[in-house]
Amino acid sequence: RLYHLEVVQQPQRAAEFSSYPLSRLPVTPPIIVRLDIHDASGNPVVPEAELPFLIAHLSLYNENGLERVDRSPTQSGFGSAPVLYGNLVSSVEQLEDLQGNRGLFFLFPDVSIQWRGRYQLGITLLQISR
Repeated sequence: RLYHLEVVQQPQRAAEFSSYPLSRLPVTPPIIVRLDIHDASGNPVVPEAELPFLIAHLSLYNENGLERVDRSPTQSGFGSAPVLYGNLVSSVEQLEDLQGNRGLFFLFPDVSIQWRGRYQLGITLLQISR
């Protein structure tokens, strides 16, 4: 099978919350990713038995997309602290798009970024074992 992820809605801006996690606001609009699955012949398929085991994970990269920056050094200098907060894992949902076509989507409605900057978001598709 061939799996293809397409970001159909992504944030353009976000509010940093610095060291005040209780004031964090999610990025808007929320991140929505479409999953298309095709068989070896290129025909679209929806493998119902496989869907409960597919998840997507969200990561944060620097502006050019080459380096992961999900975590930053702590103020004490020991360990690291998350830069990307919220629900970073999503299970697949069967929904309709804006044109009324059914599809497979991953939704990330509660994601925040701690520090101001220019970033890229990365999405990884994973299949958990049965």
